[in-house]
Amino acid sequence: MKPRLVLALLVLAVVATAGVAWEAPFTYDDKIEVIGNPAVRDVAHPEAILRYNAGRAVLLYTYAANWAYGGFDPRGYHVVSIALHALNAGLAWRLLTRLLTPFRAALAASIWALHPMTTQGVTYISGRSDALVATWLLLAASWWIDDSRTPNRKKRVGVWMVTALALLTKETGVAIPFVLLAADWALVAGARWKLLEWRRYAPFGVLILGMGAARVALQGWPVPEVPRALVDHALSQADAWALYLKLWLVPWGQSILHGLPGTASVGGAVWFTAWAVAAGLALRAGGIPAFAGAVWALPLAVSSAFVLKETMAEHRAYLAGLGLWIFVVSRLPERKALFALPLIFGALTVRRNLEWRDEPTLWADAVEVWPESADAWRGYGLALKFAKRWEESEAANQRVFDLDPTRIEALDDIGIALVQRRDLIGAREAWEAALKIRPGHCAALNNLAGLRAQEGDRVGAASGWEGTLRVCPDDATAHMNLGFVYLALREQDRAIDHLEAYLRVDPGGPYVTRCEKALAKLGVRR
Repeated sequence: MKPRLVLALLVLAVVATAGVAWEAPFTYDDKIEVIGNPAVRDVAHPEAILRYNAGRAVLLYTYAANWAYGGFDPRGYHVVSIALHALNAGLAWRLLTRLLTPFRAALAASIWALHPMTTQGVTYISGRSDALVATWLLLAASWWIDDSRTPNRKKRVGVWMVTALALLTKETGVAIPFVLLAADWALVAGARWKLLEWRRYAPFGVLILGMGAARVALQGWPVPEVPRALVDHALSQADAWALYLKLWLVPWGQSILHGLPGTASVGGAVWFTAWAVAAGLALRAGGIPAFAGAVWALPLAVSSAFVLKETMAEHRAYLAGLGLWIFVVSRLPERKALFALPLIFGALTVRRNLEWRDEPTLWADAVEVWPESADAWRGYGLALKFAKRWEESEAANQRVFDLDPTRIEALDDIGIALVQRRDLIGAREAWEAALKIRPGHCAALNNLAGLRAQEGDRVGAASGWEGTLRVCPDDATAHMNLGFVYLALREQDRAIDHLEAYLRVDPGGPYVTRCEKALAKLGVRR
C-alpha cells in the first residue's frame, strides 16, 4: 500500500473514532485548569500564564488560544485535541517506518492510534498535556535517528528545539533525551557508545538544568500533593503500571478516575520486582525491545516521580502504549488478519468516546469500576449536580460521606440538592453538620447565609456573610453576595467596598461583568 494512502487512512480513522466526542462537555480538572483558570482566560495579559505555571506554558497557551476563539464552547478544544492525536498517529507511523517493516509499522501505529486507552489523552481536554509531549517526542525521535544514521545539523537543532518545547509543556518532557539515548544505543547500526558524543547531548543538559532552575526560581520546588512515604509511593506506582499494562492489552475497566490506594502491598512489591527484571531483559536484548521499553517506561517514570493525589490516570500512559505495541507487533507474524485488532480497538474507542459525551454516564462508569472510591462517587455527585438531577446527586454525595466522613464538601452539595428539592430544614442540618466537623468551613457558612437570604432575611444574610469573611477574609463569594445584599439594603458605601473586593480577589471570576455593571450604576469608574 502506498505511504500516502496509509497515512490518509490512519488520519481518517482517528478522526472517525475520536470525533464522535467533539461535543463532549468539560469535565473534572477541565473546569479548574482550563476554563476555570484565570491565567488562560486573561487574553490581554499572556504573561499571566508564565506567572501561573511557566513549566506548562506551551500547553496553557494552547488553552488560551482555544479560549480566545471559543470561550466556554468545548468543541474548539476538542477539534485541536483530535487534530493533535491525528498528527501523532502520522508521526508514530513515520517513526516506525524507520524501525520496522512497512506492514508492522502500519499495524503498530494503527493499534496505538485507535486504542481506547488514548481516549483520555484526547477527549479529556486536561489530558492534552500528554498528547502534546508525545508530539515533541515523536518528532525528536524521528529526526534524531536520522541524524544518528546520516549526520544532519538541521535535524539535530530541530530536536533540541522541540525538546525545549516539551520541557515547557509538561514535566514528562524530561524523558525525551533519555529516549533518544536509548534509540542511539539500541537501534543505530554500529553505534553503541561510539555515537554517544557529548556534543550532541550537552544541549539537553543545558536545557534541563536551565529550565529546571528557572522553574524553581519562579515557583519553588515541587511539593507532594499528598503525604506519602517513599516505599508506599514506589510500590503503588508499580501497581499502577501493572494496571496500565492490563488496560493497554485488554481495555476493560477503563475509568476517568482510578481508585488505586497509594499504599505499599505485596502485589506492588511483586510488580516492582517484575518491572526491574523486564528492564534488565530489555537492555540485554537491545534493538527494538530496548527502544520499545524506553518509550514505555521513561515518560511513565518521570510522571511517577511526582507524588500526586491520584495514584494513576490513563492519560499519563498515552505514550507508553506505543512502546508496548511496538514490542508486541515486532514479535507477531505479518498476517493481514491482525489488522482486525485496530478495527476492534477502534470500535471500543467509539464506545468509550460516546460515554465521554455525557458527564453523569462517564462518572457512573467510574463508580461501577471503583464502587468503594469516595473520589469516584464525589465526581459522580458533582456530575449529577451540574445535570440538576438533585435526588441522585444527594444520594451520590451521601455515599461519599458514608465512605469518608471527612469529606464535608459532600455535605455542602447534599444541602444544595435539598434546597433545590425545597427541603430547607434538611439543607440547614447538612450545612450545620459540616460546621460541627470543621467550624471554619467557608462554603457551609456561605450557604447558611444564602439560606437566610432565600428566606427573606437580608440583615441575617449580611451578618452571615460578614461572619464568613472573619474566617475567610478573601472569600470571593462572600464579597460578591455582600455587595448585592447591601445594595438591596441601600447601604451603597458597603456595597461598593465588597463589589470592588470581589473584583480584586477574583479578577477572572464568573461574576466580574455583573459586579462591574453594578458599580457603573453606582457611578464608580474602573
